[in-house]
Amino acid sequence: MIIGYVIGDATPQQATILAVKPVRLGLYVTMEYDKEKVLGLITNVTRGSPMIDGNTIDVGIVERLNRFDGKIPHYIKATVKLLYNLNSNSQPDLPPIAGTPVSLAEEEDLRKIFSEGDITLGRLIGTNVPVNIRVGALARHLAILAATGSGKSNTVAVLSQRIADIKGSVLIFDYHGEYYRSDIHPLHNIEPKLNPLYLNPREFATLLEIRGNAPIQYRIIRRAFTEYQKSVQEKIKSGDIDFEKLNQTFIKDLEDLIDDQEGKGAKKDSVDEVKNKLEEFADKYSGIIDLTSKDIISNLKTHSVNVVDISPLDEDAMDAIVSHYLRRILDARKEYRRKGTGLRFPVIIVIEEAHVFLSKNDDTLTKFWASRIAREGRKFGVGLIIVSQRPKGLDENILSQMTNKIILKIVEPSDKKYVLEASDNLSEDLVEQLSSLGVGEALIIGNLVKIPAFVKIDLFNGTLGGTDPDMRREWEKAEEEDKLHESLADFG
Repeated sequence: MIIGYVIGDATPQQATILAVKPVRLGLYVTMEYDKEKVLGLITNVTRGSPMIDGNTIDVGIVERLNRFDGKIPHYIKATVKLLYNLNSNSQPDLPPIAGTPVSLAEEEDLRKIFSEGDITLGRLIGTNVPVNIRVGALARHLAILAATGSGKSNTVAVLSQRIADIKGSVLIFDYHGEYYRSDIHPLHNIEPKLNPLYLNPREFATLLEIRGNAPIQYRIIRRAFTEYQKSVQEKIKSGDIDFEKLNQTFIKDLEDLIDDQEGKGAKKDSVDEVKNKLEEFADKYSGIIDLTSKDIISNLKTHSVNVVDISPLDEDAMDAIVSHYLRRILDARKEYRRKGTGLRFPVIIVIEEAHVFLSKNDDTLTKFWASRIAREGRKFGVGLIIVSQRPKGLDENILSQMTNKIILKIVEPSDKKYVLEASDNLSEDLVEQLSSLGVGEALIIGNLVKIPAFVKIDLFNGTLGGTDPDMRREWEKAEEEDKLHESLADFG
Protein backbone atom coordinates (compact mmCIF):
# COMPACT_ATOMS: atom_id res chain seq x y z
CA MET A 1 0.00 0.00 0.00
CA ILE A 2 1.51 3.32 -1.12
CA ILE A 3 1.55 5.87 1.71
CA GLY A 4 3.53 8.66 0.02
CA TYR A 5 6.29 9.77 -2.33
CA VAL A 6 9.86 10.93 -1.91
CA ILE A 7 10.31 14.69 -2.34
CA GLY A 8 13.30 17.00 -2.40
CA ASP A 9 16.90 15.97 -1.85
CA ALA A 10 17.72 12.60 -0.29
CA THR A 11 20.85 10.82 0.94
CA PRO A 12 21.65 7.10 1.30
CA GLN A 13 20.73 7.53 4.97
CA GLN A 14 17.60 9.68 4.89
CA ALA A 15 14.72 10.88 2.71
CA THR A 16 11.68 13.14 3.08
CA ILE A 17 8.31 11.90 1.90
CA LEU A 18 5.02 13.64 1.19
CA ALA A 19 2.34 11.36 2.65
CA VAL A 20 -1.00 10.69 0.99
CA LYS A 21 -2.64 10.06 4.37
CA PRO A 22 -1.72 10.31 8.09
CA VAL A 23 1.31 8.24 9.13
CA ARG A 24 2.87 7.77 12.54
CA LEU A 25 6.31 7.51 14.07
CA GLY A 26 7.89 4.07 14.12
CA LEU A 27 6.30 2.70 10.93
CA TYR A 28 8.57 0.56 8.76
CA VAL A 29 8.29 1.36 5.06
CA THR A 30 9.87 0.21 1.80
CA MET A 31 10.81 2.02 -1.40
CA GLU A 32 12.07 0.54 -4.66
CA TYR A 33 14.56 2.39 -6.86
CA ASP A 34 17.63 1.56 -8.97
CA LYS A 35 16.54 -2.10 -8.94
CA GLU A 36 16.86 -2.15 -5.15
CA LYS A 37 14.30 -2.52 -2.36
CA VAL A 38 15.16 -0.49 0.72
CA LEU A 39 13.61 -0.75 4.17
CA GLY A 40 13.21 2.47 6.14
CA LEU A 41 11.77 3.75 9.42
CA ILE A 42 9.64 6.86 9.88
CA THR A 43 11.42 8.95 12.51
CA ASN A 44 9.65 12.30 12.24
CA VAL A 45 6.22 13.50 11.09
CA THR A 46 5.06 17.07 10.46
CA ARG A 47 1.73 18.48 9.29
CA GLY A 48 1.14 21.89 7.77
CA SER A 49 -0.82 23.99 5.29
CA PRO A 50 0.41 26.07 2.36
CA MET A 51 -2.41 28.53 3.05
CA ILE A 52 -1.71 28.94 6.76
CA ASP A 53 2.02 28.78 7.30
CA GLY A 54 4.11 29.77 10.29
CA ASN A 55 4.14 33.40 9.19
CA THR A 56 0.33 33.82 9.41
CA ILE A 57 -0.53 36.43 12.06
CA ASP A 58 -4.12 37.38 11.17
CA VAL A 59 -6.57 35.05 12.93
CA GLY A 60 -9.36 36.48 10.77
CA ILE A 61 -7.82 34.81 7.70
CA VAL A 62 -8.00 31.45 9.45
CA GLU A 63 -11.62 32.03 10.51
CA ARG A 64 -12.66 33.03 6.96
CA LEU A 65 -10.93 29.97 5.46
CA ASN A 66 -12.68 27.74 7.97
CA ARG A 67 -16.06 29.28 7.12
CA PHE A 68 -15.39 28.91 3.40
CA ASP A 69 -15.62 25.11 3.31
CA GLY A 70 -14.24 23.87 6.63
CA LYS A 71 -11.42 22.01 4.89
CA ILE A 72 -8.19 23.92 4.85
CA PRO A 73 -5.70 22.27 2.45
CA HIS A 74 -2.87 20.62 4.36
CA TYR A 75 0.07 18.30 3.82
CA ILE A 76 1.87 15.63 5.85
CA LYS A 77 5.62 15.24 5.59
CA ALA A 78 7.68 12.49 7.16
CA THR A 79 11.38 11.79 7.55
CA VAL A 80 12.43 8.24 6.69
CA LYS A 81 15.67 6.77 8.04
CA LEU A 82 16.97 4.34 5.39
CA LEU A 83 18.09 1.19 7.21
CA TYR A 84 18.58 -1.85 5.01
CA ASN A 85 18.85 -2.94 1.38
CA LEU A 86 16.66 -6.03 1.23
CA ASN A 87 18.16 -7.19 -2.10
CA SER A 88 21.82 -7.03 -1.16
CA ASN A 89 21.42 -7.53 2.63
CA SER A 90 23.53 -4.47 3.29
CA GLN A 91 23.30 -0.79 4.15
CA PRO A 92 21.81 1.37 1.36
CA ASP A 93 24.50 3.10 -0.70
CA LEU A 94 22.31 5.09 -3.13
CA PRO A 95 19.69 7.75 -2.29
CA PRO A 96 16.13 7.37 -3.60
CA ILE A 97 14.92 9.47 -6.52
CA ALA A 98 12.36 12.23 -6.01
CA GLY A 99 8.93 10.83 -6.81
CA THR A 100 9.78 7.30 -5.63
CA PRO A 101 6.64 5.65 -4.16
CA VAL A 102 6.84 4.68 -0.50
CA SER A 103 4.84 1.70 0.82
CA LEU A 104 4.14 0.13 4.18
CA ALA A 105 6.60 -2.72 4.74
CA GLU A 106 5.12 -6.18 4.23
CA GLU A 107 5.27 -8.69 7.06
CA GLU A 108 7.27 -11.11 4.92
CA ASP A 109 10.06 -8.55 4.50
CA LEU A 110 10.00 -7.63 8.19
CA ARG A 111 10.22 -11.28 9.26
CA LYS A 112 13.36 -11.76 7.16
CA ILE A 113 15.00 -8.95 9.10
CA PHE A 114 13.68 -9.32 12.64
CA SER A 115 12.65 -12.97 13.16
CA GLU A 116 15.83 -14.95 12.53
CA GLY A 117 17.50 -14.86 15.98
CA ASP A 118 17.64 -17.43 18.79
CA ILE A 119 14.98 -16.20 21.22
CA THR A 120 11.92 -13.98 20.93
CA LEU A 121 11.70 -10.82 23.04
CA GLY A 122 8.50 -9.34 21.65
CA ARG A 123 6.77 -8.01 18.54
CA LEU A 124 7.50 -5.06 16.30
CA ILE A 125 5.27 -2.27 17.53
CA GLY A 126 1.99 -2.24 15.59
CA THR A 127 2.60 -5.65 13.96
CA ASN A 128 2.55 -9.39 14.67
CA VAL A 129 6.16 -9.76 13.55
CA PRO A 130 8.31 -11.51 16.22
CA VAL A 131 11.56 -9.79 17.13
CA ASN A 132 14.22 -12.42 17.80
CA ILE A 133 17.67 -11.63 19.14
CA ARG A 134 21.03 -13.33 18.65
CA VAL A 135 22.05 -14.69 22.04
CA GLY A 136 25.71 -14.88 21.01
CA ALA A 137 25.73 -11.09 20.70
CA LEU A 138 25.28 -10.82 24.49
CA ALA A 139 28.99 -11.62 24.75
CA ARG A 140 29.42 -8.01 23.60
CA HIS A 141 27.29 -6.93 26.57
CA LEU A 142 23.96 -5.13 26.95
CA ALA A 143 22.54 -2.08 28.71
CA ILE A 144 18.83 -2.04 29.60
CA LEU A 145 17.89 1.58 30.27
CA ALA A 146 14.57 3.22 31.11
CA ALA A 147 12.67 5.59 33.33
CA THR A 148 11.12 4.08 36.46
CA GLY A 149 7.99 2.06 35.72
CA SER A 150 8.71 1.64 32.00
CA GLY A 151 9.22 -2.13 32.09
CA LYS A 152 12.87 -2.86 32.93
CA SER A 153 12.14 -5.72 35.33
CA ASN A 154 9.72 -7.33 32.92
CA THR A 155 12.36 -7.10 30.18
CA VAL A 156 15.00 -8.71 32.41
CA ALA A 157 12.58 -11.48 33.42
CA VAL A 158 11.56 -12.29 29.82
CA LEU A 159 15.15 -12.21 28.57
CA SER A 160 16.49 -14.33 31.47
CA GLN A 161 13.68 -16.88 31.25
CA ARG A 162 14.20 -17.39 27.53
CA ILE A 163 17.97 -17.72 27.85
CA ALA A 164 17.36 -20.42 30.46
CA ASP A 165 14.85 -22.08 28.10
CA ILE A 166 17.65 -22.69 25.59
CA LYS A 167 19.80 -24.21 28.37
CA GLY A 168 21.71 -21.00 29.10
CA SER A 169 22.99 -19.72 32.44
CA VAL A 170 22.01 -16.30 33.79
CA LEU A 171 23.16 -14.79 37.08
CA ILE A 172 21.06 -11.89 38.44
CA PHE A 173 22.20 -9.71 41.32
CA ASP A 174 18.76 -8.96 42.75
CA TYR A 175 18.94 -5.47 44.27
CA HIS A 176 15.25 -5.19 45.25
CA GLY A 177 14.34 -8.84 45.83
CA GLU A 178 12.20 -8.93 42.68
CA TYR A 179 13.44 -12.16 41.14
CA TYR A 180 14.30 -14.56 43.97
CA ARG A 181 10.58 -14.88 44.80
CA SER A 182 9.30 -14.75 41.21
CA ASP A 183 7.78 -17.35 38.89
CA ILE A 184 10.91 -17.57 36.72
CA HIS A 185 11.61 -21.22 36.00
CA PRO A 186 13.92 -22.93 36.59
CA LEU A 187 14.98 -20.56 39.37
CA HIS A 188 18.12 -21.24 41.41
CA ASN A 189 18.56 -19.00 44.45
CA ILE A 190 22.10 -18.45 45.76
CA GLU A 191 22.70 -17.11 49.25
CA PRO A 192 24.93 -14.00 49.22
CA LYS A 193 27.99 -15.16 51.15
CA LEU A 194 31.73 -14.57 51.00
CA ASN A 195 34.01 -17.49 51.80
CA PRO A 196 37.49 -16.20 52.72
CA LEU A 197 38.98 -19.39 51.30
CA TYR A 198 38.11 -18.17 47.80
CA LEU A 199 39.33 -14.59 48.24
CA ASN A 200 42.81 -13.64 47.06
CA PRO A 201 45.04 -11.54 49.37
CA ARG A 202 44.63 -8.33 47.35
CA GLU A 203 40.85 -8.75 47.36
CA PHE A 204 40.79 -9.31 51.12
CA ALA A 205 43.10 -6.34 51.70
CA THR A 206 40.77 -4.14 49.66
CA LEU A 207 37.83 -5.19 51.84
CA LEU A 208 39.94 -4.13 54.82
CA GLU A 209 40.46 -0.81 53.02
CA ILE A 210 44.20 -1.36 52.84
CA ARG A 211 45.07 0.49 49.65
CA GLY A 212 48.01 0.28 47.29
CA ASN A 213 49.71 3.23 48.97
CA ALA A 214 50.11 1.25 52.23
CA PRO A 215 52.64 -1.46 51.25
CA ILE A 216 53.67 -2.30 54.82
CA GLN A 217 50.09 -2.94 55.95
CA TYR A 218 49.44 -4.94 52.80
CA ARG A 219 52.49 -7.11 53.40
CA ILE A 220 51.30 -7.84 56.96
CA ILE A 221 47.79 -8.85 55.93
CA ARG A 222 48.99 -10.76 52.86
CA ARG A 223 51.32 -12.94 54.90
CA ALA A 224 48.76 -13.53 57.67
CA PHE A 225 45.88 -14.21 55.29
CA THR A 226 47.93 -16.54 53.06
CA GLU A 227 49.10 -18.47 56.12
CA TYR A 228 45.51 -18.74 57.36
CA GLN A 229 44.25 -20.11 54.04
CA LYS A 230 47.12 -22.60 53.90
CA SER A 231 46.41 -23.89 57.40
CA VAL A 232 42.70 -24.35 56.65
CA GLN A 233 43.44 -26.18 53.40
CA GLU A 234 45.74 -28.57 55.27
CA LYS A 235 42.97 -29.28 57.80
CA ILE A 236 40.51 -29.91 54.96
CA LYS A 237 42.89 -32.43 53.39
CA SER A 238 43.38 -34.25 56.69
CA GLY A 239 39.64 -34.24 57.42
CA ASP A 240 40.28 -32.70 60.83
CA ILE A 241 38.12 -29.61 60.55
CA ASP A 242 35.02 -28.13 62.15
CA PHE A 243 33.71 -25.39 59.84
CA GLU A 244 31.17 -24.09 62.32
CA LYS A 245 33.88 -23.53 64.90
CA LEU A 246 36.10 -22.08 62.19
CA ASN A 247 33.42 -19.51 61.37
CA GLN A 248 33.25 -18.46 65.01
CA THR A 249 37.01 -18.09 65.40
CA PHE A 250 37.89 -16.67 61.95
CA ILE A 251 38.60 -13.11 63.10
CA LYS A 252 40.44 -14.22 66.26
CA ASP A 253 42.56 -16.75 64.33
CA LEU A 254 43.50 -14.15 61.75
CA GLU A 255 44.23 -11.58 64.45
CA ASP A 256 46.68 -14.01 66.09
CA LEU A 257 48.46 -14.49 62.77
CA ILE A 258 48.68 -10.70 62.36
CA ASP A 259 50.19 -10.45 65.85
CA ASP A 260 52.77 -13.02 64.78
CA GLN A 261 53.99 -10.61 62.11
CA GLU A 262 55.32 -8.33 64.86
CA GLY A 263 57.69 -11.12 65.89
CA LYS A 264 58.79 -11.42 62.27
CA GLY A 265 59.95 -7.83 61.97
CA ALA A 266 56.75 -5.81 61.45
CA LYS A 267 56.39 -2.64 63.49
CA LYS A 268 53.83 -2.66 66.30
CA ASP A 269 52.08 0.49 65.02
CA SER A 270 51.54 -1.10 61.61
CA VAL A 271 50.34 -4.37 63.15
CA ASP A 272 47.89 -2.51 65.40
CA GLU A 273 46.56 -0.52 62.42
CA VAL A 274 45.93 -3.74 60.46
CA LYS A 275 44.15 -5.25 63.48
CA ASN A 276 41.96 -2.14 63.74
CA LYS A 277 41.02 -2.51 60.08
CA LEU A 278 40.26 -6.19 60.67
CA GLU A 279 37.87 -5.27 63.48
CA GLU A 280 36.15 -2.72 61.24
CA PHE A 281 35.92 -5.40 58.55
CA ALA A 282 34.26 -7.77 61.04
CA ASP A 283 31.70 -5.11 62.01
CA LYS A 284 30.89 -4.32 58.39
CA TYR A 285 30.86 -7.78 56.80
CA SER A 286 30.12 -10.25 59.60
CA GLY A 287 26.72 -11.06 58.07
CA ILE A 288 28.14 -12.31 54.80
CA ILE A 289 31.37 -14.08 55.84
CA ASP A 290 30.88 -17.86 55.89
CA LEU A 291 33.62 -20.47 55.53
CA THR A 292 31.00 -23.18 54.87
CA SER A 293 29.54 -21.50 51.79
CA LYS A 294 30.20 -22.88 48.32
CA ASP A 295 32.34 -21.11 45.77
CA ILE A 296 30.08 -19.27 43.30
CA ILE A 297 31.63 -21.34 40.50
CA SER A 298 30.32 -24.62 41.92
CA ASN A 299 27.00 -22.96 42.78
CA LEU A 300 26.07 -21.78 39.27
CA LYS A 301 23.72 -23.91 37.18
CA THR A 302 23.02 -24.11 33.47
CA HIS A 303 19.46 -24.20 32.11
CA SER A 304 18.65 -21.88 35.03
CA VAL A 305 18.21 -18.32 36.16
CA ASN A 306 20.60 -18.06 39.11
CA VAL A 307 19.58 -15.29 41.52
CA VAL A 308 21.63 -13.74 44.33
CA ASP A 309 19.28 -11.77 46.58
CA ILE A 310 21.41 -8.88 47.82
CA SER A 311 18.41 -6.77 48.91
CA PRO A 312 18.91 -7.35 52.69
CA LEU A 313 22.52 -6.10 52.56
CA ASP A 314 23.91 -2.60 52.89
CA GLU A 315 25.73 -1.15 49.89
CA ASP A 316 29.23 -2.02 51.15
CA ALA A 317 28.29 -5.68 51.56
CA MET A 318 26.51 -5.65 48.18
CA ASP A 319 29.64 -4.28 46.56
CA ALA A 320 31.81 -6.96 48.22
CA ILE A 321 29.53 -9.80 47.07
CA VAL A 322 29.04 -8.58 43.49
CA SER A 323 32.70 -7.74 42.90
CA HIS A 324 33.94 -11.06 44.29
CA TYR A 325 31.50 -13.09 42.17
CA LEU A 326 32.45 -11.11 39.06
CA ARG A 327 36.14 -11.75 39.71
CA ARG A 328 35.66 -15.46 40.36
CA ILE A 329 33.55 -15.99 37.24
CA LEU A 330 35.96 -14.15 34.95
CA ASP A 331 38.99 -15.95 36.42
CA ALA A 332 37.26 -19.34 36.22
CA ARG A 333 36.29 -18.84 32.58
CA LYS A 334 39.86 -17.85 31.74
CA GLU A 335 41.06 -20.99 33.53
CA TYR A 336 38.68 -23.14 31.52
CA ARG A 337 39.83 -21.68 28.21
CA ARG A 338 43.51 -22.10 29.09
CA LYS A 339 43.57 -25.32 31.13
CA GLY A 340 40.21 -27.03 30.68
CA THR A 341 39.40 -26.60 34.38
CA GLY A 342 37.29 -23.91 36.04
CA LEU A 343 33.85 -22.82 34.84
CA ARG A 344 32.77 -25.01 31.92
CA PHE A 345 29.93 -22.88 30.51
CA PRO A 346 29.35 -19.22 29.53
CA VAL A 347 27.41 -16.99 31.93
CA ILE A 348 25.29 -13.89 31.35
CA ILE A 349 25.55 -11.61 34.41
CA VAL A 350 22.80 -9.07 35.21
CA ILE A 351 23.58 -6.13 37.51
CA GLU A 352 20.38 -4.36 38.60
CA GLU A 353 20.54 -0.70 39.72
CA ALA A 354 23.87 -0.51 37.91
CA HIS A 355 24.27 3.22 38.62
CA VAL A 356 24.84 2.30 42.31
CA PHE A 357 27.75 -0.04 41.53
CA LEU A 358 29.06 1.54 38.33
CA SER A 359 28.80 5.22 39.18
CA LYS A 360 30.69 7.72 37.06
CA ASN A 361 31.60 9.61 40.24
CA ASP A 362 32.55 6.86 42.72
CA ASP A 363 35.03 4.00 42.50
CA THR A 364 33.72 0.66 43.75
CA LEU A 365 35.11 -2.86 43.74
CA THR A 366 32.29 -3.88 41.41
CA LYS A 367 33.14 -1.07 39.00
CA PHE A 368 36.71 -2.38 38.70
CA TRP A 369 35.68 -5.95 37.88
CA ALA A 370 32.74 -4.91 35.68
CA SER A 371 35.20 -2.82 33.66
CA ARG A 372 37.43 -5.87 33.29
CA ILE A 373 34.51 -7.98 32.08
CA ALA A 374 33.38 -5.23 29.71
CA ARG A 375 36.87 -5.29 28.15
CA GLU A 376 37.74 -8.99 28.34
CA GLY A 377 34.52 -10.94 28.91
CA ARG A 378 33.68 -11.44 25.22
CA LYS A 379 36.75 -13.63 24.66
CA PHE A 380 35.88 -15.90 27.59
CA GLY A 381 32.10 -16.19 27.35
CA VAL A 382 31.14 -13.79 30.15
CA GLY A 383 28.38 -11.42 29.08
CA LEU A 384 27.41 -8.39 31.17
CA ILE A 385 23.94 -6.82 31.32
CA ILE A 386 23.65 -3.55 33.22
CA VAL A 387 20.19 -2.27 34.15
CA SER A 388 19.48 1.30 35.23
CA GLN A 389 16.84 4.03 35.37
CA ARG A 390 19.59 6.66 35.76
CA PRO A 391 21.73 6.41 32.62
CA LYS A 392 23.56 9.68 33.28
CA GLY A 393 24.77 8.25 36.60
CA LEU A 394 26.60 5.37 34.90
CA ASP A 395 30.32 5.30 34.22
CA GLU A 396 30.62 6.43 30.60
CA ASN A 397 33.48 4.04 29.78
CA ILE A 398 31.46 1.01 30.88
CA LEU A 399 28.27 2.24 29.19
CA SER A 400 30.12 2.84 25.92
CA GLN A 401 31.33 -0.78 25.95
CA MET A 402 27.76 -2.08 26.09
CA THR A 403 27.55 -2.70 22.33
CA ASN A 404 23.87 -3.62 22.61
CA LYS A 405 21.14 -1.55 24.19
CA ILE A 406 17.48 -2.10 24.99
CA ILE A 407 16.14 1.37 25.73
CA LEU A 408 12.61 1.76 27.05
CA LYS A 409 10.86 5.08 27.67
CA ILE A 410 13.28 7.88 28.63
CA VAL A 411 11.96 11.41 29.05
CA GLU A 412 14.79 13.27 30.83
CA PRO A 413 16.75 15.21 28.14
CA SER A 414 20.08 14.87 29.97
CA ASP A 415 19.64 11.08 30.16
CA LYS A 416 18.89 10.90 26.44
CA LYS A 417 21.89 13.06 25.61
CA TYR A 418 24.18 10.95 27.82
CA VAL A 419 23.04 7.69 26.21
CA LEU A 420 23.48 9.18 22.73
CA GLU A 421 27.02 10.35 23.47
CA ALA A 422 27.97 6.92 24.87
CA SER A 423 26.59 4.95 21.89
CA ASP A 424 28.30 4.63 18.53
CA ASN A 425 25.28 2.92 16.95
CA LEU A 426 22.55 5.27 18.21
CA SER A 427 21.44 8.32 16.23
CA GLU A 428 19.68 11.47 17.38
CA ASP A 429 16.54 10.78 15.33
CA LEU A 430 16.07 7.45 17.16
CA VAL A 431 16.74 9.01 20.57
CA GLU A 432 14.01 11.59 19.97
CA GLN A 433 11.43 8.78 19.79
CA LEU A 434 12.23 7.43 23.26
CA SER A 435 9.89 9.90 24.99
CA SER A 436 6.89 8.65 23.03
CA LEU A 437 7.31 4.96 23.92
CA GLY A 438 4.63 3.31 26.05
CA VAL A 439 5.16 0.96 28.99
CA GLY A 440 6.96 -2.17 27.77
CA GLU A 441 7.93 -0.63 24.44
CA ALA A 442 11.62 -0.42 23.63
CA LEU A 443 14.23 0.43 21.04
CA ILE A 444 16.75 -2.39 20.48
CA ILE A 445 20.06 -1.56 18.84
CA GLY A 446 23.37 -3.35 18.40
CA ASN A 447 24.43 -6.82 17.30
CA LEU A 448 21.34 -8.37 18.91
CA VAL A 449 19.39 -7.31 15.80
CA LYS A 450 20.26 -6.56 12.18
CA ILE A 451 18.80 -3.06 12.28
CA PRO A 452 17.21 -0.90 15.02
CA ALA A 453 13.91 -2.39 16.18
CA PHE A 454 11.02 -0.74 18.01
CA VAL A 455 9.54 -3.58 20.01
CA LYS A 456 6.65 -4.28 22.35
CA ILE A 457 8.39 -6.57 24.85
CA ASP A 458 6.38 -9.69 25.71
CA LEU A 459 4.70 -9.69 29.11
CA PHE A 460 6.43 -12.04 31.54
CA ASN A 461 4.19 -15.03 32.14
CA GLY A 462 4.24 -14.94 35.93
CA THR A 463 4.73 -12.61 38.86
CA LEU A 464 7.74 -10.64 40.04
CA GLY A 465 8.37 -9.78 43.68
CA GLY A 466 8.89 -6.12 42.88
CA THR A 467 5.60 -5.37 41.14
CA ASP A 468 3.79 -2.22 42.29
CA PRO A 469 1.61 -2.77 45.36
CA ASP A 470 -2.17 -2.48 45.14
CA MET A 471 -2.20 0.45 47.56
CA ARG A 472 -5.97 0.85 47.62
CA ARG A 473 -6.50 -2.83 48.40
CA GLU A 474 -3.85 -2.75 51.15
CA TRP A 475 -5.52 0.27 52.77
CA GLU A 476 -8.87 -1.49 52.65
CA LYS A 477 -7.35 -4.66 54.11
CA ALA A 478 -5.68 -2.71 56.93
CA GLU A 479 -8.98 -1.03 57.80
CA GLU A 480 -10.79 -4.39 57.82
CA GLU A 481 -8.16 -5.81 60.18
CA ASP A 482 -8.41 -2.77 62.48
CA LYS A 483 -12.21 -3.18 62.68
CA LEU A 484 -11.80 -6.88 63.43
CA HIS A 485 -9.36 -6.15 66.25
CA GLU A 486 -11.66 -3.50 67.69
CA SER A 487 -14.65 -5.87 67.65
CA LEU A 488 -12.60 -8.60 69.35
CA ALA A 489 -11.47 -6.11 71.97
CA ASP A 490 -15.08 -5.05 72.61
CA PHE A 491 -16.10 -8.67 72.84
CA GLY A 492 -13.31 -9.37 75.33
